[in-house]
Amino acid sequence: MAAELSVKIIAELTGLGEEIIFAGLFTDTTPPTKSLFQYMEQATVNVDEAIPVGDVATEGVLIVKAVTSNVMIDLDFDTAFDADFTIKAGRWAVIPEPAGTVHFEAVSASEKATIQYLLIGT
Repeated sequence: MAAELSVKIIAELTGLGEEIIFAGLFTDTTPPTKSLFQYMEQATVNVDEAIPVGDVATEGVLIVKAVTSNVMIDLDFDTAFDADFTIKAGRWAVIPEPAGTVHFEAVSASEKATIQYLLIGT
């Protein structure tokens, strides 16, 4: 059986008079052949770092969790860090098919951020 990549997201809201459930499923049409799962700590405060991709040549999905500190994410790093969004500490983000070099940095210039990430692709 070939490998398959599916990401399921379920958000549930209660206590506001009615229950709202929002569910979604992302299934990649290209079977994954490689993955990379690891923790990474920012080496130097106030200096962004690239998220290593290992031997994953084509990225299908990148899931990032901010383990410590709020973390800024730059999805298309070129020559300077330009945050596209922030992940609060303890929360995560799903990035389907990241197209560029992804960098991260702690929001606070006095902290080092630690992330956990799972990259799946080919």
